[in-house]
Amino acid sequence: MKYLKKFNEELKPQTYKSAARKLNKIVKEKPALAKAIGAEKRAKDLEEYAKKIEDLSHIDQWKKNIDQFSKYGEFNIELSRKGVNIPSKVYPFYLDLQTDIEMLIDSWDDEDPDNRDISFGFAGGLIPKNIEDLNEIKTNYTSEFYNGFFWGFWLYVEYKVENSEVSFKGIRLYDYDSVPNIQIADRKSAVNLKKLLVNCFDETFDYPSGYKDIPNIYDKINQSAIQDLEISSTYGIDMGRIKEDIKNTSLMSFYKQ
Repeated sequence: MKYLKKFNEELKPQTYKSAARKLNKIVKEKPALAKAIGAEKRAKDLEEYAKKIEDLSHIDQWKKNIDQFSKYGEFNIELSRKGVNIPSKVYPFYLDLQTDIEMLIDSWDDEDPDNRDISFGFAGGLIPKNIEDLNEIKTNYTSEFYNGFFWGFWLYVEYKVENSEVSFKGIRLYDYDSVPNIQIADRKSAVNLKKLLVNCFDETFDYPSGYKDIPNIYDKINQSAIQDLEISSTYGIDMGRIKEDIKNTSLMSFYKQ
């Protein structure tokens, strides 16, 4: 708390939250002291200010995301919420498609090599095109706006190994969480999503992976999964095969079933 009084500079939200927690602890454990120093109000003020700083940082990241991802296409996506009297609405988004390669890696050694599922997962971060849409989505559909986007969906490219025989099972798309509910709104957006996914398995495509160690998405999947897990040498699944399998997948697979 002395630090907060001494320096007139902006601190990280966590610093204000930490100070608020200490004040709330005083309120709980030493009510007389808390009343004397106004701990309850000070804690509330610090919590509100921490949220304000967080919101500003998310807006800054949102602007950076627009600069980074707008060149990869625009996607019209319908948002809705089950069980509430809020109509569904279509919004234009840019898309941060992040590979979830860790899920495949973490479960790799726990499965039977001759009978297993091999799924290449992606999480779709929805980046609103303008601040009006962003605020409306936060009000009506979900307040979970972090790192400059809303989480929208999971997308999986799925293979199955049965008695050592490998088959391509297809594409699976579903909601990231219970809210919001999403649906690809039109054919053009489905085409753009399919094209983006195909390109993620093209070595000439420059798209961020979401990881610091290997920043390109093609390189991340190829090195961390295809090569390190020996998926190519063991099962004949390499980046080229995945790319062609996605190309040959029906466009209907890119709508949520």
